[in-house]
Amino acid sequence: MARILVVDDEPSIVSIMTALLESEGYEVATADGGEAGRDILLADEFDLMISDIRMDGINGMELLEMAHESCPNMSVIMLTAYGQVDTAIRALELGAFDYVKKPFKTEEFLEKVKKALEFHDMMRESS
Repeated sequence: MARILVVDDEPSIVSIMTALLESEGYEVATADGGEAGRDILLADEFDLMISDIRMDGINGMELLEMAHESCPNMSVIMLTAYGQVDTAIRALELGAFDYVKKPFKTEEFLEKVKKALEFHDMMRESS
């Protein structure tokens, strides 16, 4: 079973994503913001991290860099609000697997999660 860390400072988004991911059989851990995300990320191992880009304190881009250094084989999907596409593209350049625009469509979101986990498995097998 894939382990997924969801990091966002909006409780409603965390709740929706958690319900969707758990309904697909994934094990989900959540963090309320970047600092909590960093602490959980450094203390445990995950196959995928889904993080909002814009958060107070440690933002999603900083969290992406930390994740890339500490867990180079973990896939990362960034969440972006309307108008932040340039930042999401920068996240891809920094190593994110993909990004999802909020509000997101359920099927599109779950398909990106599936592809990110497949990529993670491929990277783990090749290392």
